[in-house]
Amino acid sequence: MLLTLTPNPSLDLLFEADCLVWDDANRLDAPRRRAGGQGINVVRAARALGVDARAVAPLGGQVGGELAAMLAAEGTPLRAVWIAGETRVFVGVREGASGRSLLLNPRGPRLGPAEAEALCEAVRAGLDEMRPRWVACCGSLPPGLPPDLYAAVGRMAREAGARFVPDCDTPPLRLAVDAGCDLLVPNRHEAGRLLGEELEEGDVAAAARAATALLACGPAAVAVTMGAAGAVLATRRGTWHAAAPPIRDGSAVGAGDAFLAGLLAAMEEGAEPPEALRAAVAAGTATLLSDGQDLLRRSDYEALLRTITVRRAG
Repeated sequence: MLLTLTPNPSLDLLFEADCLVWDDANRLDAPRRRAGGQGINVVRAARALGVDARAVAPLGGQVGGELAAMLAAEGTPLRAVWIAGETRVFVGVREGASGRSLLLNPRGPRLGPAEAEALCEAVRAGLDEMRPRWVACCGSLPPGLPPDLYAAVGRMAREAGARFVPDCDTPPLRLAVDAGCDLLVPNRHEAGRLLGEELEEGDVAAAARAATALLACGPAAVAVTMGAAGAVLATRRGTWHAAAPPIRDGSAVGAGDAFLAGLLAAMEEGAEPPEALRAAVAAGTATLLSDGQDLLRRSDYEALLRTITVRRAG
């Protein structure tokens, strides 16, 4: 079982454009509208893979109401904390000519002290009700929340007997790591900021060294994602690399969240590290094949599993 905290959820509007132009009108078709926010995406992907998962998130205003209705309609369990501010709208525009994406990511609504405490209480209630094996804190912190929120939730989770994974950027990530966690899943940029170095795109050896170095912070496993270059996974038993299948078309929004869901789903089933990494990369890649409100389809995930090769790294 999995419980996630998403302090800064969003309504995602995902557009497709042949070629973006600047200082002129870009005429686009209607976007895909999808419930978003990293922890919510993790729950949606995990449930698609057969894991019992629930989300905690603050919602507010008309956008928050629409987000709650979308999640209810698709059967995604959510403990909502209603706030005074308006839930943000995330906009992603994928340019077909280049395969690149323009991502517009607002900071989100400001939460007051009472709303922050209500969010923590919702997590405590989820821990009491679910007794989850994993708690994941995912995404950016909106204005008003303290940078050590994830560290505090991590301590709460571990005291309840759950394992903890922070999926965010520094400084909240650094504070959560220092407080103690069981798994880390940074992308190459986040891993580099944790270590004070830059990891070059596609450099598998550097990512493997970074994952191994981060084991010294205390987690049992560290995965570093590298986009099209796949991901590495380091444990005290070794380090592995899985290449991502080449898929040019499709939006990568939510791919990292699905990667975490696939990793946790495999770990729940007792998979060995190489198989857990294979499952994670398959889940992340499956998001590029989704063309509707679904983050990923189980059939795509299962087909991709058969195409991914895992090798020792480092």
